[in-house]
Amino acid sequence: MNYAAADVKKLREETGATFADCKNALNDAATWEEALKLIDAKRDKKAQKMQVADRETKQGGIFSYIHHNHSVGALLELNCSTDFVARSEAFRKLASELALQIAGAHPAPKYVNFEDVPAEVIAEARKSIEENDPSMARVPAGRREEVINNKLKKNLGEQVLMMQPWVKDDTVVVGDLVRKVIADTGENIVLRRFSRFELGK
Repeated sequence: MNYAAADVKKLREETGATFADCKNALNDAATWEEALKLIDAKRDKKAQKMQVADRETKQGGIFSYIHHNHSVGALLELNCSTDFVARSEAFRKLASELALQIAGAHPAPKYVNFEDVPAEVIAEARKSIEENDPSMARVPAGRREEVINNKLKKNLGEQVLMMQPWVKDDTVVVGDLVRKVIADTGENIVLRRFSRFELGK
């Protein structure tokens, strides 16, 4: 793809990626949309590497959000590896976005990740699918387990914070917000726990 210095600058502003990554993406891509996808793929790969790295995440902070009418609020603990990242604007902005998501999402999230859903909740949802979903009768036996697992993730995923659409842009999943900041800061970031408070409930 032919590009100018202004295109590199625009891509940096749009994605927050480094100069080198933007230049490489524009070199390798045939279109602007493809360049954006290459940046996203590189960011996801970097974030995955940080998430599996064996570094402690004991820095961070406790953050909160209270709606302007004081009817709903959220409290969360967000962790990273160093105090430097904990004090960064990107980390604190992510914490604010997560607190807003917890308070404002419908349905309200109950779990951080899908792995946090209790086994008994999964078992009950599985039983409901097997007994009450008429579409399962048409699923071949060899694909039955795959289809059930996909339905479980779809149904229970609505209650999983990292799988929810972002309240500010439903084309973005909350987990992608976290992975972007992980890639940008070069440190793993973990939402340790959260609580949601709603007036009268």
